[in-house]
Amino acid sequence: MKTPRIASAIGQIDDDLVAGAAKGKTENKKHWLKWGSLAACFAVIVIVGAVILPLLFRENAGPEGTDGRYKDFSIQAGDAGIVWPWEYQTIYEKYRDVEIDGMEYHGKGRAVSEAWIGESIGNYTVVGYDEVNNGKEYAAEFETYVLKDIDQSQFIAVKMADSYYVFQNDEYAPPNTLGELMDVVNLSEVVELQRFSEGDNSPDNKYFALSGDDYVWEVLSECRSAPFVEDQTWTVGDRNYLSFTVTSEALGVYKVALYVTEDGYLWTNAFNWQYLFNIGADAASRIIHYAKENSTEVAYEPYRNSVAGTIIEMTEEYIVVDDSILCRNPADGITYKVLLNDLRISRYVDYGIVQIGDIVQIFYEGEIDESSGNAIAGAISAVKATISDGDVLLPE
Repeated sequence: MKTPRIASAIGQIDDDLVAGAAKGKTENKKHWLKWGSLAACFAVIVIVGAVILPLLFRENAGPEGTDGRYKDFSIQAGDAGIVWPWEYQTIYEKYRDVEIDGMEYHGKGRAVSEAWIGESIGNYTVVGYDEVNNGKEYAAEFETYVLKDIDQSQFIAVKMADSYYVFQNDEYAPPNTLGELMDVVNLSEVVELQRFSEGDNSPDNKYFALSGDDYVWEVLSECRSAPFVEDQTWTVGDRNYLSFTVTSEALGVYKVALYVTEDGYLWTNAFNWQYLFNIGADAASRIIHYAKENSTEVAYEPYRNSVAGTIIEMTEEYIVVDDSILCRNPADGITYKVLLNDLRISRYVDYGIVQIGDIVQIFYEGEIDESSGNAIAGAISAVKATISDGDVLLPE
């Protein structure tokens, strides 16, 4: 069995991995405009220099209200890029590129429900590259579809293993106006503006849930002539603005951002590239005022659900994580039964990346099933972690 290659902060990065990761992908223009969802997929990637992510643990973590169960601490999770062997990749990680009518589409790595699927375009060859074996090319034929409320020139869906996955035309070709974007993507249908904060998306900020976004789209529909602004130096900076969280099945994005600034700009990274429009201060003011007057304060939501603790048991079907190390009283610890029912999590165990005794952070989708021993059926990744209690590192 071949070993996956891991690019870590303390190790060397193989040059052939960096080169191989670029194979089969047309070089993008204007890289300064390229923005992606931070967790759009778990594809074949190489991260040059692992990122150490400080993660503040919240008192409401866990399947039950904890109300002071945890002591004050932070988690640093080493996030290393892993290039998995071909046989240990999911089907949407394997097959990522397809050409239709001269347009090249790249898989977003996110599934979309059948409710968004329109008519069939036909069967097309989708290709993928095995980076562990020098970029060996694979190809398979899949049926492709249009997506409802989105023009085929922008996004399509590819059916693989009884699920549909979003593919995007990744060429840099921004619209001239906001109206042009609205003509190819029915924004009010595919994007729901629900949660927002005033300013950046940090845990210390206040968060709000919008009671409804119809008025926002009504205002934006009046801004069809708003010009696209191509400015590589633009940043939200110290402007006053609302930051909406955008998750869209049809666009294949998860918790990306849409800003409305007080001085009249609309910015989003929901299309992989920086899209910036000047909608004017009046329209922006109307949106901001409406949002503040028609929302309720809500709790902060982490980017992705996770549990942390020590692995105390490991079988072929599950691993058990005990979070006692995080508790003021270790006797209050909770154990989580992390099911290995998904290749995305089971491969971490198969390759010995996590083992009994390791302190880990498990990221998951869905809910924890308290009735089945705090079972987590939607685990998607596992990273080794370091726990710090104030300035003191807790023993691993």
